[in-house]
Parts: sequence; C-alpha cells; structure tokens
Amino acid sequence: MAERTKYYEIYGELVKNKIYLQRLVIGLIALNLVLVALCYIGFTRPGQTFVIKDGYAYAARAYEYERSVHEVRKFCYEFAKNLLEFNRDNFNANIKTALQMCSEELEYGMYETIKNSDIPRLVQNTLGTIQFQIREILVKEGDPFRVRVNGQQIFPGQPAPINITFDLEIIVVARTENNPWGLRIVNFKQI
Repeated sequence: MAERTKYYEIYGELVKNKIYLQRLVIGLIALNLVLVALCYIGFTRPGQTFVIKDGYAYAARAYEYERSVHEVRKFCYEFAKNLLEFNRDNFNANIKTALQMCSEELEYGMYETIKNSDIPRLVQNTLGTIQFQIREILVKEGDPFRVRVNGQQIFPGQPAPINITFDLEIIVVARTENNPWGLRIVNFKQI
C-alpha cells in the first residue's frame, strides 16, 4: 500500500509558493517606484549642453532668452554688410560669414541662389568695391524678431544706386563660439 502524503507536505509547498509570490510582487512594485522616480528626476532637472570642439567638451554658456533690440539691429547690420558689400578679394569670405548667420535650410537655399545667378561673374568683372549703405533697420520685437532692412547698393562707375529692402525673421539660439550673437536668421525675403 502506498503511503499517503502528509498534510504539511502539500500545505507547506503552498505556503512557500505564497511567500515567494508575495516577495516577487513587492520587489516588482519597488522596482517600478524606483523607475518612476528616476524618470521624474531625468525629465525635470535642467539640461546641460556641451559643445564639442577638437575632441574636448566645454560647457556652453547658459541659454539666455533675452536679446536687446540693439543686439538684433547690430546683428542685421553685420549681416547686410557681409551679404551686400564686397569686392573681388573678399566676396567669398563675406558671403560665407553672412550665410553662417542663417539657419542651415536658408543657408543652403541662399547659397544655391547666389551660385546659380550672375552675381559671381558680376563681382569678378567689377573693379572696386560694391558698397551697401543702410538707410534704416526697423526691429519688431517678438518670437521671432521681425526686421526690415532698407538701403542702397552702389556699384562703382554707376550713377544710380539700387534700392534694396528685405525682411528677416530672427530667432534666439544659444551663444557659442561660432555664434556669439546668439541669433539665427530663419527667413529672408527681399521686397
């Protein structure tokens, strides 16, 4: 006759399983609470930005949202002078400087427009410096800044200057070594 299993052998196994499952559930709840706390800390603490240069990391300056109208006006003055005032010797450097003040999409579009136009040939055939005299720079504060630049481009040997007016939309970005202004042109429209 086979031996009957004792009561504690069956019940004892159930007790062990119950204790194991309780500890497993408590452990998983604790793990979820830790993960929720880490996510909360990760998403709420301030981000740090690093600029990588020559294989080294440098902490970037704190992002400053405020830019004065004077800074925007000076930025537009530099942009207009670099884009529209040049001669044979400094044409490439000035255009490169002006295009670096624009967003990547705008920079590419303006570069293609200049490259496919008669401007490079005109610059090579013109003796002297093509000048741009700015009459006014009107800045409308907001996000983005809206700016209207009005001036005259004067070609050497031509009596009548060419009136040029264009509108810019400028956003505030972080100041970096390559962009000390902390401004970027996102839209350029010649009127």
